[in-house]
Amino acid sequence: MFNKDMLASLTNDDHDELIRDFMTEYGVSEPTATMATSLFITIASAMPEDQAEPEFQGAIMQSVAQNESWATEIVQAALNKRLPGFRITYQRAITTGQDPAAELVHEHGLPAAAAAEVVTLLKNDSNLATAQPAGERTRQKPPSSSRPYLAHVTSPSGTIKVTVDPTATVPSATVRTDDKTGPSADAVARSTVSLDGDRLIVRVPEIEGVGGVAQIINTGGGTRVYQSGGVIFGSVTGVTIDRNGNMTIGGISGGTASSPIEVLITLPAGSGVTVDSHNAHLTVTGPIAALRMDTHNGHVRAGVVGRAKIDGHNGNYTFDAIQESVDIDSHNAHTTIGTYSGSDAHVTTHNGTLNLSATPQATGRIEARTHNGSITLRGVRGRQDLDVRTSTHNGSVHKI
Repeated sequence: MFNKDMLASLTNDDHDELIRDFMTEYGVSEPTATMATSLFITIASAMPEDQAEPEFQGAIMQSVAQNESWATEIVQAALNKRLPGFRITYQRAITTGQDPAAELVHEHGLPAAAAAEVVTLLKNDSNLATAQPAGERTRQKPPSSSRPYLAHVTSPSGTIKVTVDPTATVPSATVRTDDKTGPSADAVARSTVSLDGDRLIVRVPEIEGVGGVAQIINTGGGTRVYQSGGVIFGSVTGVTIDRNGNMTIGGISGGTASSPIEVLITLPAGSGVTVDSHNAHLTVTGPIAALRMDTHNGHVRAGVVGRAKIDGHNGNYTFDAIQESVDIDSHNAHTTIGTYSGSDAHVTTHNGTLNLSATPQATGRIEARTHNGSITLRGVRGRQDLDVRTSTHNGSVHKI
């Protein structure tokens, strides 16, 4: 920013150089650069330096509101120049579940109104095409440049399979079942899949008439129920459980078996997923930036994960690697983390075990607490860079 004395001594050559600098910096036309330079000099000559720039920006926005083409060209050029940074902030906010507008205000100093306009602009980059094969509900976006997305899945039961494909440029989702008719097929038909900016939203309704039971039936010398994916509706009689925990049903009255529902999702590299469920299991193939799951009875199996957060009751949580952070709270759960390279790990369960192997890159706190169960932490012994905190009531703690 020039002060008043500097502006007072500007020569014609200096003025022309300012115009050329403006053209080079923002890529605008010479008439637009001339208008902007003259406006800037007029404002900066009339007020203190700390007030001149906000006043200059306000004057440009007022000219835009009056539909002056030179001002519109400047704003568009400035936006194009800063848009890559805005997009990175926007994508990171979407992936981590933050408010994009608030992050733009915080990181780039944008006024709230301007941040809201940028969010709208970035959202409008995405449009959907739809297709609905028989027995499935699918949405997919037309090809565009690759960028991260956040998949938000609500599915009461069944399985959710997420594949992170580095060659994918757009997200896609399919909700399916093997059944052509019946409760599961009806639930698939009522499912919705949509894309809102960088959010892929999948909603699967409750399967009607099942009373919240989510199980698979296999027959062969008897009927066994495995608490997992399919459903029973109607009433059952003559139920027995053997010493191995297998359940056998002597008869089913007024009911039949329904196949489980599958949610199949493909995401570009750098994407994240969040799941709200009661009984669904989540499997992630390929490295994912962020994973969050709220569940009652659901297992999680994932490969390489940047950040993981799980709020659950019953389940097994297995990760090949955690790179940044992990936060797990559960009642009955076994957690296995193949390698941990993050800076913040918190795992708490009432009944369950924890196995974690810290890499040399791991830093910060590793907190593991259980009431009934063993804790095994590898790669932590003698590490002054780690703040390791453990506790168990009935079980053993191993720090290796």
